[in-house]
Amino acid sequence: MVNQGDIIIINLDPRSGHEQAGKRLALVVSNDTFNSRCNIVLACPITSTVNGFPLHVILDDRTKTQGSVLCEHIRSLDIEARGYRVVERLPSDLLSNVIDVINAEIEI
Repeated sequence: MVNQGDIIIINLDPRSGHEQAGKRLALVVSNDTFNSRCNIVLACPITSTVNGFPLHVILDDRTKTQGSVLCEHIRSLDIEARGYRVVERLPSDLLSNVIDVINAEIEI
């Protein structure tokens, strides 16, 4: 099982339109209760590009992974079917920033 805040590498194909594709890093954003009870997780892809877009959270030097979390590209993924590997864990303050951006997007 993966945990909220885990950075994983996963194959995001197939894709459609503007969705991120290919084997790439993604941040698990669904909470641990959801992850333990469902066969899917919610995740946001990570890009190496840093462009200051307001829906992107920039990773800092506390992670080996560099770039931005694309909070507007949240996806549900069957990680067992796609194959994945946990790379590292995001610091809790950056995870909180990501969750705040997602909450602002959908205003729950």
